[in-house]
Amino acid sequence: MKVIDAEFLKSISINDDKIFLESRNEVVFVWRSNVWKSSLMNVLMKKKDLVKTSSKPGKTRTANLFLVNWKYHFTDLPGYGFAKLGQEFREDLDSLISWYLEEKQNTIKQVILMCDAKIGPQQSDIDMYKFINDDLKMPITVVLSKIDRLSKNDINKSKFHTEKTFFGSRVIPVSSSKLDGIDELRKIIHESLKW
Repeated sequence: MKVIDAEFLKSISINDDKIFLESRNEVVFVWRSNVWKSSLMNVLMKKKDLVKTSSKPGKTRTANLFLVNWKYHFTDLPGYGFAKLGQEFREDLDSLISWYLEEKQNTIKQVILMCDAKIGPQQSDIDMYKFINDDLKMPITVVLSKIDRLSKNDINKSKFHTEKTFFGSRVIPVSSSKLDGIDELRKIIHESLKW
């Protein structure tokens, strides 16, 4: 997918009626904190600082919508499973994620689930995958981030382990700095949005 233009559109909090005003096809990014999601989204949208990168994990607390090529949405959901946020706050963010995915099932054409290639899928990643894939029946691609920190052999091991964990699902190792896997991911996004 060739990105010509991308801009921040709006933020949506849980039970916000603004969610129903948008009917564009969209790709949603879900992630556990600290997987370099902001860097990947910026690369995909060809804007250096459009998605803000925070040194403090868990800072994203709304669904942030970006308008791409004047016709699609790339949606950045809050990170899940960050222990230091506290139980109640984690539950609030998880509620926002599940509410957004459920309410936008008809417009979401692809969910990008990001995992850290170095540590592999955690239980919170597995739970999120099952919710999206099994409960909501939504198309999902698993992205392994931070592969520039691993050897080629370790990347292959991480990919094999992740594919096994997610029952043979499509897994793409990516590097936002070296751009490994980016063209493959762009192709998947492009094909998804054409539905």
